[in-house]
Amino acid sequence: MEEHVKLTIRQKITELPVDLTMPVMLSMLKEKESFNPHILLVLNMQGAANDELATTLFEILPTQKGSEEDIVTLLTTVCSKLGSEIPLTPTSLRAIVDVIRETNKQTHRHALHHGCIVLLSKLAVHFPALVLDHVIAIFTFMGDSTMRMDDNYSIQVLIEAISTIVPVIKQRQNMMSILRVFCDTLPHIPSHRADPIFTLLLETSGPQYLYHVFVFVLELCSRDRGLASQFSYFLQNLTVHFGLSDLLGTSVGLIKTLAALPDKLTKMTGKTHKVRLDSGVELTFNDMKHYNYFKLGLATQLYLLTTNKHFTGLLSEFEKDKGDEQKLAELIELSLSIMIHYQDSHGDKFVDMLNKRLTGVTTSVTAGLPSSLFISVVRALLSTDTSLLHDKSLNMLLNRVKGESGWTDELEENTVSLLDTLLKLADAHNLTWKVLELLVKKIGAKYPEEFGKVLGSATSHLGKNPSDELRNCICTSLQVLGVRSVAHLPDLVKVSTANIQDNSVVLSAVITTVPQFTSAYISDILVSISKDYSDNLSTLCAEVGGKIKLRVLLPAVINTIDILLSSHTHDLRAVTDTLRKCIEDNVTHDIKTQVSAISTIFHKLLSYRDTTISFTQDTEDEIISCFVGLVYKLTEKEFLPLLVQLLEWSGGSLEKSIAFYNLASQLSDKLQGLFLLFSGSIYINLVEKLQQCKPAEQTEEFESKKVKLSSGSDLSMYTLKTLYNMLRYDTSHTFITADRFDTLLPVLLDW
Repeated sequence: MEEHVKLTIRQKITELPVDLTMPVMLSMLKEKESFNPHILLVLNMQGAANDELATTLFEILPTQKGSEEDIVTLLTTVCSKLGSEIPLTPTSLRAIVDVIRETNKQTHRHALHHGCIVLLSKLAVHFPALVLDHVIAIFTFMGDSTMRMDDNYSIQVLIEAISTIVPVIKQRQNMMSILRVFCDTLPHIPSHRADPIFTLLLETSGPQYLYHVFVFVLELCSRDRGLASQFSYFLQNLTVHFGLSDLLGTSVGLIKTLAALPDKLTKMTGKTHKVRLDSGVELTFNDMKHYNYFKLGLATQLYLLTTNKHFTGLLSEFEKDKGDEQKLAELIELSLSIMIHYQDSHGDKFVDMLNKRLTGVTTSVTAGLPSSLFISVVRALLSTDTSLLHDKSLNMLLNRVKGESGWTDELEENTVSLLDTLLKLADAHNLTWKVLELLVKKIGAKYPEEFGKVLGSATSHLGKNPSDELRNCICTSLQVLGVRSVAHLPDLVKVSTANIQDNSVVLSAVITTVPQFTSAYISDILVSISKDYSDNLSTLCAEVGGKIKLRVLLPAVINTIDILLSSHTHDLRAVTDTLRKCIEDNVTHDIKTQVSAISTIFHKLLSYRDTTISFTQDTEDEIISCFVGLVYKLTEKEFLPLLVQLLEWSGGSLEKSIAFYNLASQLSDKLQGLFLLFSGSIYINLVEKLQQCKPAEQTEEFESKKVKLSSGSDLSMYTLKTLYNMLRYDTSHTFITADRFDTLLPVLLDW
């Protein structure tokens, strides 16, 4: 103590009576008329400390205006000496608190306020709960009379009170109970005070307690819905003081609480329901209505927290941190799990609102995540054991990949590392193939080896669990990988042809993307089509005919015809559809180079009537239609040898003759006058066939075949039709010479 202060105190003490004893001094303090503030100095210098003195000081504190500072100083000394034995009562504490609250705003009396706060911190060492219950009044109002308004100084006093008193109480009492007292008092704390008070409280206690503030405030709002709007704004303002890791921790805590809460309240204590959370918090609800309000409040605040600018801004600048990645994954996982839990409760307004909030949470968080981090979070979600959660996660991934435009090397590598996880889910989730198809489109060309494995896996699944999504994935993989998919063709074609009706789109993709590598598979494809021919497979035949090089296609067609004709029952329309397209799309020069192979093909095809036991006229007409298309591409010089060869071939059997003249009748009808250029080559044979067809000339061969050779028989019908067409289109009368007329007339007259 400075010398001049000591001298002043001595001078004041000398003014007091000489025979002062403790009882006398206590009596003088209690009597308002005999009160002398100098006695406080004497007691302080003497180091006096006992119960009676403490009680007296507490009693006079509210009444002795102007001496409060000395009383508080002496009380602090007494408290330090008596410790837990000091006679503290609620009235005593109210007296100290009132001194702080009833400040003179002109003088501010800083030393007095500081002294009161220090005194309360000393008392809190031994009476933490009692001090907390009374000190909370400081934070409600502070000021003279009814004008309880704040200025910078009053806020400073509040800050000092929290910084000094709360840490002492925290050492001796659970921080949750401290926060609960503050939260329960929140309706009485002016809104402009609430933010700095709770911000400092959380700085003192730790950011992990932000979760508890949310829970306690929401419990309060569930009982009084009128507070919801005001306190919602307060809670969201509070979050701006915290970083991403703290906010994620709070969010995970809130979603865990929501996930742990039962659908219905069961346990009752008196007229209330008690719910104890895993975090140690015990909540009280009056009824189910308040309980549902609390759950909806959790979802709403979580939605507001994860969608506010502060949170989304932090998320967009996220720096890789394993702990935060786990929190994000947990947040999304639990949100989705709750939505899954309530997905069958359609029509319930509460559930609909809850799911709407949680949908907003997942949408906001996933949209705000940097892409590489998003992939890491999805990987964690897909590694769980919940099938419905996988579906939700795959949908999120699908939507994210659709909208992704800036594929960095890091993002691509992270995505490729996800492929194995996706393939493990493919059996149970067809949506996986949609995701993989999109990924192939985006980055498949850059990672052919990795996506080649995807194609291989898809091929094996096609035989076990086919789906449209799977087939689309295979087709896209073929288009993107091109020649790098050749290694998978043997298995792919084998699996596809086993169920060609459903897998025709896959074979179509094979033919259109790598036609130069399909020669070994064309015959298998055409045979499979023939076994189960339908109109939709005609498109596949056309693609085979249009995409495969002629020199590659024709040997395969010959092999296919041999297989089909040897089985006696297979449909030849697959071959004819293929040939028709092949002839249409190839230029004349290419066809001319393959006349020998083409001739062999038609020799075999026209044997259809002679080899099958299930002949249909439509099939033979299809064969002839293809031949007519071929003729249009040949010159007279090229066509004549082919016609002569077929004529010679037709002599082998009756069925071949019928097939030849069916061909001749249709050619003569299509070519009209042009056919007369070749009529001399078949005229003699035609007359012979007419003679053979007379009823009287039936041979043993005809009898054994049980063919009725009359004017209505097939052979006679086609020969006569051919002759009719030649005569019909002989407008220049060059075909019927005198010699031919003399030969033909007797034959016709014999009929």
